[in-house]
Amino acid sequence: MAYSIALTLAVFALVYLSMNARVKQITHARKRSYNEVPSPLSEAIKDFVAVAGGVYLALMALSEFLKVPVPIEAEVWGLSFDPLAVVAVVLAIVAPLFPSRSRY
Repeated sequence: MAYSIALTLAVFALVYLSMNARVKQITHARKRSYNEVPSPLSEAIKDFVAVAGGVYLALMALSEFLKVPVPIEAEVWGLSFDPLAVVAVVLAIVAPLFPSRSRY
């Protein structure tokens, strides 16, 4: 029980750090712009969900195309999860660490 709480808190901390990095990138890019735009936090959340969803769909399509048997549900230390969803969320969390120049 304590392990799952610690793991959940660690995931939330990583998502927070990812959002913070995205907000800083968006704020920095907007300093050069003078247009009315949505808040950096809403842009960061939208970007996070878009990246995670896109990666998840790409992984699902790739596994179906290659006929790779991927388990629908996995269990580690008593926690059940979708392995492809975990990979997609992890990649979305680390995406701001590798920014592209044309992104914002």
